[in-house]
Amino acid sequence: MSREYKYQNETGTKIGKWYLNRLDYFEFYGFPGEWKIKAKCLVCLGLSIWLTKLLQILLAPIFLWAAYVSVRTLVILIEKKCRYRGYFLFPKKIIDFLREYRKDVDVTDFDSLSTAEKSGQETQIAKRTLTRKYKG
Repeated sequence: MSREYKYQNETGTKIGKWYLNRLDYFEFYGFPGEWKIKAKCLVCLGLSIWLTKLLQILLAPIFLWAAYVSVRTLVILIEKKCRYRGYFLFPKKIIDFLREYRKDVDVTDFDSLSTAEKSGQETQIAKRTLTRKYKG
């Protein structure tokens, strides 16, 4: 049985892949001027498609890249979820801007710690955090 595509990063396997994805992705709050960015993305998408058809084939990759960035930004802003490492050919400046508005996630809860420990990530931090929790 497979998961629907839209839940792929939110639910996981029996070993807790959802918590690994929670460590790979961050959610962010809405921010002032978000609708302006969405409008600029739509305008940029329309212009890049129009200019791709209008101008020479040599400039097409530049306009297609602008269309890709516009669509990816719109998707990120609608979902309010973004990868920490970024996306293929996507400006890091946009991701750094969105990190300023990210929601706090408690990575010290039991499920996150056990999943991080099983995957080999953050093993030392998990052990230190658990030791501090139960000693004091």
